[in-house]
Amino acid sequence: MRSGETIEPGEPVRVAAGELLRLAITWLRADRGWLAARPGWLGAAETLLAGAREPEAAAACFVRRFPLEEGDVEIGELGLVWAREPKPEPDDPVAMPALLRTAAALLRLAREQQASRRLLHVQEQELCRIVLDIHDGPVQDIFAALSQIQLLLRAGPRGRTMRRRLEQTAGLLERSLTEIRTFIGAFRPPEFEHRPLLAMVHGLILQHEVLTGHEVHLEVEGNLPAPPLPVKIALYRLLQEALNNAARYAGVSRYTVRLRGEPHGLWLEVRDEGQGFDPGRYLENPSPEAMRHFGLRGMRDRAELLGGRFEIESAPGRGTSIRVWLPC
Repeated sequence: MRSGETIEPGEPVRVAAGELLRLAITWLRADRGWLAARPGWLGAAETLLAGAREPEAAAACFVRRFPLEEGDVEIGELGLVWAREPKPEPDDPVAMPALLRTAAALLRLAREQQASRRLLHVQEQELCRIVLDIHDGPVQDIFAALSQIQLLLRAGPRGRTMRRRLEQTAGLLERSLTEIRTFIGAFRPPEFEHRPLLAMVHGLILQHEVLTGHEVHLEVEGNLPAPPLPVKIALYRLLQEALNNAARYAGVSRYTVRLRGEPHGLWLEVRDEGQGFDPGRYLENPSPEAMRHFGLRGMRDRAELLGGRFEIESAPGRGTSIRVWLPC
């Protein structure tokens, strides 16, 4: 992430903030208001989560600010505005403190989700660095070693046994080089920041079909939102892992990908009619064998880090459906 770049709170947090603000306006019979995080909590500047801040010069209005606190630190404020002098607060010693605690908890949730999104972004950058390091290091070394062996083979006979061993070594190096280049091709970042989501999905499916010879049918429902960068990266990696799992374990060569847009998020589903399996054997089983199959766990964790949901339906002989919802 570039220095100074801010990851904005997700739409579900803003929706919840809006509902909470409406509740406060109704409870205290105000006309309007705002809910905001203090500078330094979600970014260098103040972050407005709901409503519109009233100008300080609005002398014709009555404005009241309620601080939102984390321990002894003020992390935000709830502001309410009345066109006329407000009536006394309702005589309820519990409701207003509870509402302010809920607003503070919402700001904490926004910060946690922001940290999770930043972590996923940093992980993606680290993956890109590893891919470049592999390309510039081991790949070049293997290619150099293969070139030396090929020079020895072209130089002429050195004994039947020696020549056979050189040919075997060259074959191993060629296969290793092909596998590494395939890995690099799969994990090279597809310009996440600049390419639209649907174009990235089309590109990934095409790459998968070329590498595996399998057929993937894509269905798109509704208007797909323009997700923030961390969500776009997560969806791409989730789809990539789900397609790889289908190719390795389903035992079929055709499967379906569905994308469905919603007002505040999107659904991804990857479905096959293959041999299926018992998900609980790998997701909930703490045995060493199950822990080695970390792909499904990683998919679930990646979705939950962004405040999303991960669902899987499968059984032996009944195919597999992986569904993920991510907030936008």
